[in-house]
Amino acid sequence: MPLYVQVAEQIQQDITAGQLQPGQLAPSEAQIVARWGVARITARKAIAVLRERGLVHTVRGRGTFVGPEGTPHNPKSTKAASIAAELAEEIRAGRYERDVPLPSETMLAQRFDVAKGTIRAAVAILREQGWAYTVPMRGTYATDPARWPKG
Repeated sequence: MPLYVQVAEQIQQDITAGQLQPGQLAPSEAQIVARWGVARITARKAIAVLRERGLVHTVRGRGTFVGPEGTPHNPKSTKAASIAAELAEEIRAGRYERDVPLPSETMLAQRFDVAKGTIRAAVAILREQGWAYTVPMRGTYATDPARWPKG
């Protein structure tokens, strides 16, 4: 069985087991690459298999969601929200030092393979939640740990 089908089968099991709910953002190509250590094309083919099976659908500019086309999306389950959650975890883990800006929009867009607008939305979520702050013409920085959101 080709590797991309094996990956698709594992994601399908997550859907069947209820770990991935209808309307929730499905794993992105980048997440599949990181989780299973496969090539980007393998991840792309795995998503295509899931799409062919009617288990996921893709909305241009928003991401791939669990469920067939027409399934209502969880408003908190967007690509920007997913990126913001990942960046918040990295901030919590100490990956970004105080007084050193987070990577630029361009770098983050390349890393997550999304448009800069999606990165702007993710950074806006980080600011709203209290994980980061932006200094105009300087960049976005991790908030002091004493000011991080609780919980």
